[in-house]
Amino acid sequence: MILPTHGLTAAAEHLLTPPPGVTYTTAPGTRARAAAALLRLALDETMDTFWKDVSPAMTRTSGRTKALCLERYVSPSVARQWYAVWSALSAACHHHICELPPTPAEVRAWHQDVIELLTVLPATRR
Repeated sequence: MILPTHGLTAAAEHLLTPPPGVTYTTAPGTRARAAAALLRLALDETMDTFWKDVSPAMTRTSGRTKALCLERYVSPSVARQWYAVWSALSAACHHHICELPPTPAEVRAWHQDVIELLTVLPATRR
């Protein structure tokens, strides 16, 4: 079962900012990468829901293709922001031996972008 998008973003926030009295044993970089994966999943789920309403065949294409086609249905600035945040989260989710994980501050900034995008995209279909 996949959490609804608000559950995914809340779980990401919980990883980035633990509640008082909670101490994690995992490194901040590991938690940041896990939070990035949750945020990317929230974007993917919202994008799939959007395309189910617009063109169900698009749900079978890659995330990059969906994001590139988005500009036809929403404002160019929203489409560009979506693609930029989705690309950054995609890169952050992949472990490369020669690269450092994303910092919690980077993922917090993406978290704010995701929250904004999740509220903007459904409003474009009204």
